[in-house]
Amino acid sequence: MGMSTAPTPRRLARPRWLNVRVVVGILLVIAAVLVGARVIGASSQTSPVWAAERNLAAGTVLSQGDLTTVEVNLGDNSALYLSPGSTEPIGMTVVGPMVAGELLAASAVGESADGRVVAVGVEPGNMPPGVAHGSTIDLYLTTGGAAGAEAQASTELIGAGITVQSVTAPATGGLSGATSNRYQLSVLLPAPVADKLVRILPTGEPIVVLVSGG
Repeated sequence: MGMSTAPTPRRLARPRWLNVRVVVGILLVIAAVLVGARVIGASSQTSPVWAAERNLAAGTVLSQGDLTTVEVNLGDNSALYLSPGSTEPIGMTVVGPMVAGELLAASAVGESADGRVVAVGVEPGNMPPGVAHGSTIDLYLTTGGAAGAEAQASTELIGAGITVQSVTAPATGGLSGATSNRYQLSVLLPAPVADKLVRILPTGEPIVVLVSGG
């Protein structure tokens, strides 16, 4: 008998549906990676926002040195805060007290109200340290008690919760050679209050008390 020829083994064909699933799976992984990268990139985007450079009392009229810019990611809340290039906050008034580093919300400032700026001269001994632009003070007035006078000195509160707009330290010299041994405080007050303060200040010696904390 002749030798029989062994049958040639048949190569199993890989199902086409398997190739489709592999390709689709790869595409899904790539899409997930791209979407994830886009989400992470969007969440890491920051933009400059105005923030308080120092503690500011309510009623402070903002000047250039009161604000700084910080890079933050506000997401969908960006419209709630003021940023460089949007509304210019300089010259606006702080509605409520702000602490250093606090972001400047659009609701935190308003248009400055009409009023009168009153300058108050204060002896160094009646001026506590730390009083500056944006501070809150109580203002007292001491009357009587002058040398040779029989009446004793009396002190009364003439203004509470006043916001300081500027402070000038005692200075000497200058073009005119004038000297001043007093601090000059500027405060912005409603017209009737300013009128009363101007009338009563010359009758005594002002004493400043710094309001701290809340």
